Amino acid sequence: MATRCVHKSMTNRRYIHGDADKDGTPNIDDKKPFDKSKNGKVNPEVSLSKTFRYIEQKRRMAKKVARPIAKRHGMKYRIKGPYSIINKLVRSNPQVSGDMIGLRAETVKREQAKKKWNSFNSKNKVPKSGQDNKYKTLKGSSNPYRAFHSDFTLGGFGAEA
Repeated sequence: MATRCVHKSMTNRRYIHGDADKDGTPNIDDKKPFDKSKNGKVNPEVSLSKTFRYIEQKRRMAKKVARPIAKRHGMKYRIKGPYSIINKLVRSNPQVSGDMIGLRAETVKREQAKKKWNSFNSKNKVPKSGQDNKYKTLKGSSNPYRAFHSDFTLGGFGAEA
């Protein structure tokens, strides 16, 4: 059984970015952050640790911009904290969680997929701006992903098909 490596003096930053079980995965991204025998990421495609580091970098950059302007005008300034930034983005910008719902239709041939995609877009009134043919937009790229995408709203939630 693994022992928890959390102390009263541990900061949020150390807890999030630390590696309690020393398996190379930051605690926030680790399925079992206190058990070295069970390693693996919560989601192999997403790293919340990297997201927090990105936000921290942006906050440092914002401080460099805000400080001289505030000083020049005799004002005070503040830079939102990471949790506040994430909260505001999620609450105020529906595009942040723009594809909370994902729908997928599988076909054998591309022609079948395109027919289904066109029919779906028509029935659900997906605007042209919400339609993306990845066969065309990624043509010639080294990215192997190919699909017909539709971004729309479903029951008040951002959705992608």
